[in-house]
Amino acid sequence: MKKTFIYILIAISTIFAVKGVKAQYTDITYFMRNVPTSFKMNPANTPVAKYYINLPFSGINFDFATSGFSYGDVITRRADDSLQVDLNKFYDKLTDKNYVNFGSNIELFGFGFQVGEKNYFSFGLDLSMDGNINFSKGLFGFIINGTDSENGKTEFINNKLISLNAFIAPSISYSRIVNDKLTVGARVKLPMGIANITTDKSELSIDFNDDKITATSNFLIRTSNIMGSFNFNGLESSEALEFNQEENASEIMNKAKKNLGLAFDLGGSYKLNDKMLVSLSIQDLGFINWGANSTTLQSKNPNASYTFNGLGSVDFNGNSSVEDQLNEVLDSVMTSFDLEAVIGKAYTQMLPAKLYAGFTWNFAKTQYLNALYKGAFGNNYSDHYLSIYYTTQIERYLNFSIGNTFAFENHFNAISAINPSLAINLNLYMINFYFGGSLRSSYNLAKLTGFNVFAGMNIAFGYKDYWKKSVYSENGDIPENENNNE
Repeated sequence: MKKTFIYILIAISTIFAVKGVKAQYTDITYFMRNVPTSFKMNPANTPVAKYYINLPFSGINFDFATSGFSYGDVITRRADDSLQVDLNKFYDKLTDKNYVNFGSNIELFGFGFQVGEKNYFSFGLDLSMDGNINFSKGLFGFIINGTDSENGKTEFINNKLISLNAFIAPSISYSRIVNDKLTVGARVKLPMGIANITTDKSELSIDFNDDKITATSNFLIRTSNIMGSFNFNGLESSEALEFNQEENASEIMNKAKKNLGLAFDLGGSYKLNDKMLVSLSIQDLGFINWGANSTTLQSKNPNASYTFNGLGSVDFNGNSSVEDQLNEVLDSVMTSFDLEAVIGKAYTQMLPAKLYAGFTWNFAKTQYLNALYKGAFGNNYSDHYLSIYYTTQIERYLNFSIGNTFAFENHFNAISAINPSLAINLNLYMINFYFGGSLRSSYNLAKLTGFNVFAGMNIAFGYKDYWKKSVYSENGDIPENENNNE
């Protein structure tokens, strides 16, 4: 009988097992001024091109990460070379707080240009996703060990379960060379929300002391979607989840006007001397107000609990059968833990912010050594990264960078020292190609805890070495006597 109850609880938990996203640009491009994402991560990283145009869908970035577990922690190989799911190995790898993240950023369009000797303007339109899902170690411990736990209590869910943002963000950026050493920049974004899920409450736990099972739950999840509205008809419904789609494009655009926000990127760079430069920036400091098709998924009976005491003796000759009594238990469980969807109010969600601090040493004519700290802060997560990159930069024609990142994720609970990155940028006169990626935790695919890939192309005119005080020639190139780093 306990198994029936366990299956019910697991079914309730898996309803919420939806993946989230946390998009980011690959960090290695922070120091590659020929690559547009460098300017996006720090608006003071003035592009080396006098003019550039990002063609539609010409830049794509995809990122995936876990809190420290990999494919090899779930799937193992038997002696006969067959595969098996090893839940015990997976359980041992988990920490108290675990997550899965994935995300993407797509450059829909953009362009930039220099005005005078000290000013740079740019405009962009990006499609971004950002979020994450959290889950507890206790859920899998209960699946493996059942009621055999040390304290007689297991928390299936006890944190901000899911955070999801999907939005389009038009932006305008401006940077200025203040003097020979200091450059500052700022970007204003006006994000228009496409979809959002945010968790205010997510609690599901069981207590199985004294040979009894008592379960308690409370859920409050807010959603907004310009494409339509969700409706949840209850756990007992044969069609529990419905989606009512908007009928035409004009109605979708009207809904998008209800999901507006404001965000800022701020940055600066300072030349310590002719060979060293430091920089600092903060990205996505802002919010989106979600009002389109706002729906709240909540517990019908918040903080309700149900105690299962067993069936007791059963009279097989009576009118009440074992099946009838099981149905009574199931009905009681559904009543205690049922959910409902109600029309919600508009709500505000902060965007996950990122902090960058960089250092560059131009130790030889075309050779650079770079160090970067990055902090990512969002709904119930805090990740920190320290990266070292070697870069070769042959004017505008070739940028090559390779390095490694030391990751301290999940509130420093997951630490990884092997996270190699590679990036290549080729400029064939006007056509500028760039591509690369990174691996997390290992070179072995079975042990990877994440990866990042990016690729793009834009059109760039003119070139300026940002280490030098120099002027453009008529065709956008630097005069030869100034185009060096001697």
